Amino acid sequence: MFNRKKKIYISNSSGLGNRLETLVLANMIADHHGHAIYLDWPEKESLRIEGTQAGAIPPWDRLGSLKLRDFEEERLKTLGEARVIKLRACYGPRELQKRYALSTAVQLRPHPRIGQTIRDILKPYAGRPAVAVHIRQGDFSAAGDIYDATATRHPAAPLWWYEHVMEIYARRFPGVYFILGFNGSPETLRQLQQRFDIVTLPPIFDYQTLLPGHASAGHPVVDMFGLACCTTFIATPTSSYAHWTANLLGPEKNIALPPPRMARGQPEFGMTNQRGCVLLDWRDAAIQGRGMKFITDDKSIPPPTPPQTDWL
Repeated sequence: MFNRKKKIYISNSSGLGNRLETLVLANMIADHHGHAIYLDWPEKESLRIEGTQAGAIPPWDRLGSLKLRDFEEERLKTLGEARVIKLRACYGPRELQKRYALSTAVQLRPHPRIGQTIRDILKPYAGRPAVAVHIRQGDFSAAGDIYDATATRHPAAPLWWYEHVMEIYARRFPGVYFILGFNGSPETLRQLQQRFDIVTLPPIFDYQTLLPGHASAGHPVVDMFGLACCTTFIATPTSSYAHWTANLLGPEKNIALPPPRMARGQPEFGMTNQRGCVLLDWRDAAIQGRGMKFITDDKSIPPPTPPQTDWL
C-alpha cells in the first residue's frame, strides 16, 4: 500500500528565499542518497521547479520520518538511512552546499505569463540602464539614525540609505530607472516615486503570505524574476530573498550593500559580487563586510546596464 521510495518533503514553513535555500540542501541529499523531492508550496501556480513533485507529506509518511534542521557533512553521510525526511534546514556543509546552488537555480522557471509581463512592462524603457532595488521592511527590524547589522537577527537597511544610494546612481548615470520590489508601508513607494523613476511589477497571480510581515502589493515570484533581470542590485542585507535574486538568478550582478554599521549623517555603501554563494556567505557579507569593496569615489561605481530578459 505504501510507497517505500525515499522522499524529502519541504513544506511552506518560511519565506520563499529560505525555502529555495532548503531546496539546495534537498538536491544535495538527493544526489548523495537518491531521495525524491516533494514541495508543498503556495507558489505552485507561478513557479515551476524541474526535478521536484508537488505534494504535502501524507499521514503514512509522517510515521518514523526524520525532522531535519541545519546539519554538517558528517550528518549528511547518515541520511541515506532515512526513508522520509521533513527538511527545514537552510544551512549545511558550506563548501559542499555551494556546488548545488547554481544548479538548483537553473531548475526554476516562472510561469510564462510572468516572463511575458516582465518583458512587456520593461519594453518602453528599452536601452535605458536599470537598477534593481529590494526594500524589505515588514518582519525585518528597521534602523533609525544608526544602522547596525548585528543589532537584530534580521536588520533592515533604513530608507535613508536606499535614498542615498539611489540618488548617487541617478546623478551618476543619467537615464537610469529603478525596478522596485518591496514589502511594508505603501508610503515607502510613494516617497521614492516623488524622487526617482520607478517601475513596479503587478502581482499577476493571487498569493497568500505565510506571515503578516511578508505582505506586499506585489508577488514574490514576479518581483524575484523581474529584479533578477538587472545587472545592478541595491539589496536588503541578510535577506535570503535578496540573496536568491542577486546571487543565483539571471545575469551576474554588481550588488550594493550597506556597511555593517553606519550613521544617518554619514551613509556609505559597498559593492560585492557573490555569484553562486550560499546564504551563510551572504550573511557574512552583510554582518562582517566580507567580500565588499566600499565606494569612496562615485566614478568607481560599475555602470548599470539595460535589463536582460532573454533567460526568463
